[in-house]
Amino acid sequence: MGIKSRIITLVSVVPFIVFSYHFLDREIAGFSYDFLRGKRMLSAYTSNIPDLLLPLAFAITGLSWAAYCRFRRKDISSPYTRFFHLLGWTVPLSFLLKTGLKYVFGMINAREWLVNKGEFGFHWLHGGANYSGFPSGHMAVFSVLVIALVRYFPRYRFAGLFFLLLLAAALVITGYHFLSDVVAGALLGLIIDDRVFQVLEGRNNVEA
Repeated sequence: MGIKSRIITLVSVVPFIVFSYHFLDREIAGFSYDFLRGKRMLSAYTSNIPDLLLPLAFAITGLSWAAYCRFRRKDISSPYTRFFHLLGWTVPLSFLLKTGLKYVFGMINAREWLVNKGEFGFHWLHGGANYSGFPSGHMAVFSVLVIALVRYFPRYRFAGLFFLLLLAAALVITGYHFLSDVVAGALLGLIIDDRVFQVLEGRNNVEA
């Protein structure tokens, strides 16, 4: 992304996150909770889904570096080589950064808020446990994955966008995250991909 595109993205997305935090998050979460409560089987199932993001991030990172080493020996300029190289950096970075940001913001988890319907908001520098909702780590990690896929294999852009929209909807509807958490996670993934891509492409051009 160019500087103009970065500015436009921040100017449009950040205000929406703020707007969602103040006017949409609780309303959407409450509506989704009431809806799912009437669907007892679905509600019970989604409440017991384990969080597999950490092992998944480890697996994607490991496989990406293994694939990168294999393709690099054949052709460093191959889109497969650059795709896996990008993922090898962006996936672990997105996981680490989202973890640090969760502690900084200390946003109450959507499901914790739905239980008591009282406390809501950020608890600065007191994240962890029930205060680790913002930004969504799932959206951050899967955003860098999909953006990298679309960047090097644009024919998958519609499938990738559909997957991210489906993931975002699932995270909000099942009460795992507020809407602002999800949008912030996607923005974090976009920023990480853009920064890492610029650095890696500069190095690749030097080596080519």
